[in-house]
Amino acid sequence: MRPSLDTGYYATEDGHCLYWERHGPSHAAPVFFLHGGPGGYCSPQHLRFFDLEQWQVIVFDQRGCGRSHPRGETRNNSTAHSVADIDALRRHLGLARINLLGVSWGSWLAVQYQQQFAEHVARCVLVSLFVPCAEHVAEHERMMNQRLGQLQAGWDMAAVLADLRQGNPQVRRRAALHWAQANASTLAAKALHAFVDDHAIDAMTLELHFHQQGYFFDEGQPIRLSADTLAIQGIHDRCGMASLRWLRQHGPLPARLLRAGHNALAPNLLQAVRQALDAPPPLLP
Repeated sequence: MRPSLDTGYYATEDGHCLYWERHGPSHAAPVFFLHGGPGGYCSPQHLRFFDLEQWQVIVFDQRGCGRSHPRGETRNNSTAHSVADIDALRRHLGLARINLLGVSWGSWLAVQYQQQFAEHVARCVLVSLFVPCAEHVAEHERMMNQRLGQLQAGWDMAAVLADLRQGNPQVRRRAALHWAQANASTLAAKALHAFVDDHAIDAMTLELHFHQQGYFFDEGQPIRLSADTLAIQGIHDRCGMASLRWLRQHGPLPARLLRAGHNALAPNLLQAVRQALDAPPPLLP
């Protein structure tokens, strides 16, 4: 990984502190990377999306995530807070206009940022889309509750979140193991136990907090995307394809469809992102 140009923490007015990094030439066009989740975080792997000779790349861990603190905090933590944080960081870093690359949950944050701060967006690339409309959230909940019930009778997402919010470390770890197993049932028991550490438990708590709140989705909100927005989507990603259809019901959105799943770091998706960032703004079909 190339050395960071700059790193720091940005303290919000409501008790959160966001970790951020800036990579690449300071004179280059700035692009904000919005990671997945809720509950995810930025890693050196995400820098592979960018040509660090051509872009000034800003990555940050969203509220409660990764190196931001307090980690796992659900108070003052909503979609609107995360969108406001993007603009606060933009102003903090002295940037007039920014480009956006949003992956999975980050793609929805990029869409939401456009709704409020379109005048500050130059180009937007959405990868492995996720739109938390009520239909998609309900389908995910049905699937996960079925898997949890198969692991232990009476278990569902609400029960997992209730235990994750308890102070008892053993209760929290047991709930996190159930949630991890329901999400990745192919992992061996030893791998699951190694995966479920304090960081993972905090991330799961945030994920289920957002789910319980319906991801703070507003069914009546009008959606407008700029002409310089492009979607890059794997056709084997069921949620992503449904999210693309939903967005296209609200307006034109050019897209590159590839034989891939949800993992944005899959070689063909990664290559498509780099090509999109290096190309002229996309044209509407």
